[in-house]
Amino acid sequence: MVEVGELLLLPGIPAVLHKNTATAIIADLHLGFEDEMAEVGVYLPRRQLTKAIALIEELRNLGAKRLVINGDIKNSFNKLTFQEREEIIKFFGKAKDIYDDVVLVRGNHDNYVSIITEKMDVRLVPHLKLSEHIFIIHGHRESEEALRHKIIIIGHEHPSFNIRDEIGSVLKMPCFLRVPLKSRKKEILVLPAAGFYQSGNPISLSSEGYLSPLIRKYGDINMAVPIVIDTESRDLIEFPPLGAMEGLVRIDAGK
Repeated sequence: MVEVGELLLLPGIPAVLHKNTATAIIADLHLGFEDEMAEVGVYLPRRQLTKAIALIEELRNLGAKRLVINGDIKNSFNKLTFQEREEIIKFFGKAKDIYDDVVLVRGNHDNYVSIITEKMDVRLVPHLKLSEHIFIIHGHRESEEALRHKIIIIGHEHPSFNIRDEIGSVLKMPCFLRVPLKSRKKEILVLPAAGFYQSGNPISLSSEGYLSPLIRKYGDINMAVPIVIDTESRDLIEFPPLGAMEGLVRIDAGK
C-alpha cells in the first residue's frame, strides 16, 4: 500500500481508503456505457455493473464502512437511459446493503441521477469535506473551497500511464496521479477510473492535456507522480515525477 497522508492507496484496486473514517472512495464507474456504445454500432458485453459490485464488495471486506463515489456513476450526459436507471438502482441497492453510508459526489455525467438518489435515500452532494485536510470533488469545475485543503481528491481525468516503444506499440496502465499545487504544500490526488471499460486517458507533461481546471490552473505537472496499478501482481508501482522522465519515457504531450 502507498500512504498519502490519512489515505491508503490500495494495491491492485482503483480506490483509496481513508483510515480514520473507514471511507472507501472510487470514481468514474460510467454505468450504462455498453448501451451508449451500442447506439453507435459497438456491441460490448455488459461488464460494468458486475465489476462495480465486485469492487465495492472487496472494499467492504477490507474494512470500509462508508462508500463515496466521486462522480460519474452514469455515462450519458443528456439523459438517464434505461440501462443506467436499471444498473444504478442495482448498484445502490447492493451498496446500501453492505455499507453504513453511501454518498455520490456529483460529476459532469450525473445529470438526472437525482431521480434515483432521492428515491433510494442516497446523499447527492456537489463536494464532500472528508476531514480537516481532505476535500473530495469530481474535478470538472474550479473550487476555491477545495484549494483551502491539503489534499484534494478528484476523478474526471481517467489517468493512465502509457509507455510507447520505438514501433509505436502502447502499454496502457491505469494509475493514480499525485499533482502538487504550484507554490503550495498541497496536492491533488487523481483517482483512476473504476469503470471496467474506462481504460484511461494518457497522462501528459502539458497542462493543456488535462481536463480538470484544477490541474490546468494550479497543478505543477513536472512534479506530478504517477502510481501505476498492476492488476496482475495486485501491486502499486510508483514512478519518478513526470518531468524527470522526459526523454526516457514517451509521455503524451496532450490528449
